[in-house]
Amino acid sequence: MKYAPTDADRAPAPTSYRTEDRYIGYRETDSAKPWASYFTENVSPVQEQVTDALASGRADERHGYGIEDAVRRMERPGYEEMETGYTRLPDGRVLVSALTRMPSVTADMWDWWFGWHGTDTSRYKLWHPEAHYFTAVGDDRSADRSLTDKQRYIDNVSYVDEYIGDDKSQLTVRFIDPEKVGFETRPGDTTIVARGGASTAPIAFAWLVHQVRATDDGCEMRSRFFVNDIQVLRLPMRSIASRKGMPLATPLGSLLEPLIRRAGGVEADHFGPAMLRHCGEEMNHLATFLPRLHAEFKDTH
Repeated sequence: MKYAPTDADRAPAPTSYRTEDRYIGYRETDSAKPWASYFTENVSPVQEQVTDALASGRADERHGYGIEDAVRRMERPGYEEMETGYTRLPDGRVLVSALTRMPSVTADMWDWWFGWHGTDTSRYKLWHPEAHYFTAVGDDRSADRSLTDKQRYIDNVSYVDEYIGDDKSQLTVRFIDPEKVGFETRPGDTTIVARGGASTAPIAFAWLVHQVRATDDGCEMRSRFFVNDIQVLRLPMRSIASRKGMPLATPLGSLLEPLIRRAGGVEADHFGPAMLRHCGEEMNHLATFLPRLHAEFKDTH
């Protein structure tokens, strides 16, 4: 599956990417924000299924699949055998899966969150106070009150700096209409689909899916990260946040894609547990106060 760049991808990289200070936690200016009361210095513990999967280590490769099979596998009722865990496919791709149960949370709250948090780093830090330290969007649509929550983030790109485990990561998250991929839209549910990559070069190397399904007491999120799926994107140099990555934006960039792919990517036994823990922490942490945050700020931009 190939990703097709959007207008937001081709927009200039956010000015704040080069000018905003990077730091973990809140400072005085952050603490003055209206939502600051929701910030905590420490992230909530992961749920039991994440702890169990981390203790079990890498799962057998038979549980692995790529983004091309995501719809077929995830649209089935019930759960997969590796609903939470990580594995490596024979071709080197890595799959990380995480289930997060979220009492009192709804799918609409998650659509709102993805459309709201990306314009202000102090909002992004609420999600994972120990790991998130920068965000900006390619197309700031927050002032257009005619847009739905989904329209604020679909076909948009988030630039995010965060720790995944001990590794500093400078990333882009390019959101896609889930129906274009093949996911169905059902009342009470939502699916967030995105192409993950580097903000410092026009390289995509992951797909992510967050399928939110309604439950009797709220909802559950089934997260999937498909990593080492590499594509060089045809982007203008102005949209690349680092000068070091600009040479790949030339026509020669696509010719280098096979070499980049052969160079490999993340190692399953290093990235898998780090990503699993990170996802388990951030999704569970935000879910503990998302209903209150949404009720207070759902009508703000």
